[in-house]
Amino acid sequence: MSGYALFANFENPFGDSTRALHESVETVLHAERLGFDEVWLTEHHFNAFSVSASIFALLAHLAARTERIRLGAGTVLLPFHDPLRVAEDVATVDALSGGRLLLGIGKGGPFPDQFRHFGVSHDESRARMFEGLDLLEKIFAETNVDHHGTHYRYDDLSVFPRPPRRPPIWLASLADDSLALAAQRGYGLMGPSAAPVARIKALLDAFRALRPERSPPYVLARYFLCDPEHGKARATALPFIRDFGANMRRAIQRIPAAQPVQPFHQPATAYDDAALLDNAIVGDPAACVEQCLALREQLGPCVLLLKPAAYEPEANRRALTLFAEQVRPHLPD
Repeated sequence: MSGYALFANFENPFGDSTRALHESVETVLHAERLGFDEVWLTEHHFNAFSVSASIFALLAHLAARTERIRLGAGTVLLPFHDPLRVAEDVATVDALSGGRLLLGIGKGGPFPDQFRHFGVSHDESRARMFEGLDLLEKIFAETNVDHHGTHYRYDDLSVFPRPPRRPPIWLASLADDSLALAAQRGYGLMGPSAAPVARIKALLDAFRALRPERSPPYVLARYFLCDPEHGKARATALPFIRDFGANMRRAIQRIPAAQPVQPFHQPATAYDDAALLDNAIVGDPAACVEQCLALREQLGPCVLLLKPAAYEPEANRRALTLFAEQVRPHLPD
């Protein structure tokens, strides 16, 4: 691996959003104390379980509470936002954090309420994402921007504060056109927890064929739980993983789209319990070491993005501690 990161979804199994926000912040602070390199936050809307709707507010808060850990927006659902406001938020958080911001971009998950309430068609979301990216690139690079596109129109646009740099960008997509754009512009790629290793390997091979002189910065998400007892780890993680898979399968069926929807180009069966658990890093420390080394052998260096898979925050923090103390020392950096 080339780094280790925490995937923070700001989850609310308690029915108490205030507690959920504070528990998740504490887990991020714990990860920084343990030496994790990055934390990535998801953006979810109209979701009582994942209360990370205001992603830049959360990142700004973490910028003030942390000192070293890099802060990833994983991902900003660009079709639901004005790229102008995204550019302003990116510049502000990057400056406040001392240049620690990492910018992930996606077109919107398989959650129909998001598209309905934001007034964006699922079928046009990819085009909106690509045009929004074009506009962000212009805003980061120059002042007095003119942009006359299908979805956004600006004349003589300058954003302040000026971004201290063009932040590193990742695309949360496995589609061919996203891969080609990442290779062309030097973007990184993000792989979802449900994506099987064979699919990820094919993606990375295709990227290298397009740009053989460099490997893509790659962030791979995996559900994670480590416990001294192997069976207990799997028993603890299974309800969490099962609920995630069931929610994804329901959401896929509800999306109004011209073609059947396969989030991250994965069929609905990728969200079955057994498939998700096969792709997870779950078990005792020795098993987690073995699973991580297998990923490294198959995919090469990447940032491993660990998504704790327990409903109890303390169990997640104990699992992260075990990873830092008994798993990571046996893995390559």
